[in-house]
Amino acid sequence: MVRNFPRAPFERYADDGTIHCRTKEEALWIKEKLTCIFEECKLELHPVKTRIVYCKDKERNINEELTEFDFLGYTFKAVYIKCRDGKIRHNFIASVSKTPSKNFREKIKAMEIHKKTGCKIDIIAEMINPLVRGWMNYFGKFNPSAMRGTLQCIEKRIIKWAMCKYKNFRGRRRRAEKWLCTIRK
Repeated sequence: MVRNFPRAPFERYADDGTIHCRTKEEALWIKEKLTCIFEECKLELHPVKTRIVYCKDKERNINEELTEFDFLGYTFKAVYIKCRDGKIRHNFIASVSKTPSKNFREKIKAMEIHKKTGCKIDIIAEMINPLVRGWMNYFGKFNPSAMRGTLQCIEKRIIKWAMCKYKNFRGRRRRAEKWLCTIRK
């Protein structure tokens, strides 16, 4: 079994992997070689998941069909952000994927915080904190601003809890939001 791959960085986790190539021809060649190696081991590459993606950013700006991919809960794609030099342009970075965000929101929703009106805010925080801390530690490494929408779900749930718990907030969302803002400070 001959494995003469060019020096291409390779990332691997369990049965998932990404290979970074300089050209499309190099990527096609590696894909062909991997197919042969897998066949020798009586395995095959997944026909849908195995694909060649162009990492479009400020320096690589060719129009290609596939310019983003999901890997380990992250979506790698070109995002319009402020660079280190202060200019705003496209950079190819990792952001939290839609699926983990949706799953996280569903977990928060399933906790039914708004029904726990007998609890103080400290107890609610103790219930939520481990889940939020773990999620933020994993997905906050590369693009924390991409988590903003998902984390606002928690704030909405706490506001709903406050509106159910305190009579002076019932039907007054803005009051509950101001109260939560003062608690946060």
